[in-house]
Amino acid sequence: MKAKQLNLVPLYVTLLAMSATAIFAIVAKSSGLVLNVTGSMPDLVYKLGLGEKGSLVSFCSPIPHPSIGHGACPDGSMPLIKRVVGVAGDLVTATDAGIDINGQPVPNSRPLDLDTKESALPHLRGSFSLKQGDIWTAGEHPNSFDSRYFGPVKFPRDDHHNRTRESSFRFADG
Repeated sequence: MKAKQLNLVPLYVTLLAMSATAIFAIVAKSSGLVLNVTGSMPDLVYKLGLGEKGSLVSFCSPIPHPSIGHGACPDGSMPLIKRVVGVAGDLVTATDAGIDINGQPVPNSRPLDLDTKESALPHLRGSFSLKQGDIWTAGEHPNSFDSRYFGPVKFPRDDHHNRTRESSFRFADG
């Protein structure tokens, strides 16, 4: 009677795929790349900036909200990926019509009353003079949970989810 041989190829392929994924994750993180798993940004992979206007930053939300998915932030939420639209020295005005920075309107910044899951969104109104270490963020999507709801963000902060890197670029066609 012949002994039945185990086919170890699927196991080897699985181990190789897991090893490759782990190596990619380590290299990506050390290069400032982040993976976007939400619909709030149009692409899948982003390179973070230094916190200058136009760059992308990743940070933990300063306030909790049910629209933020589960992740590795201290409160159990997912880090946000947003574009920096205001920096130190800028005057930000938040009204029912949207956000102005130094008198210039920010596109798609009119605040909404409810998020896509019908949860109430906070209402932030007033003028904010951004100080050293403050940034104002905006999402790429009109439904984004960004500074129009929680105000300026201290950046970089001490939590390990706030990251800055070289200038931003896009991998995927958006």
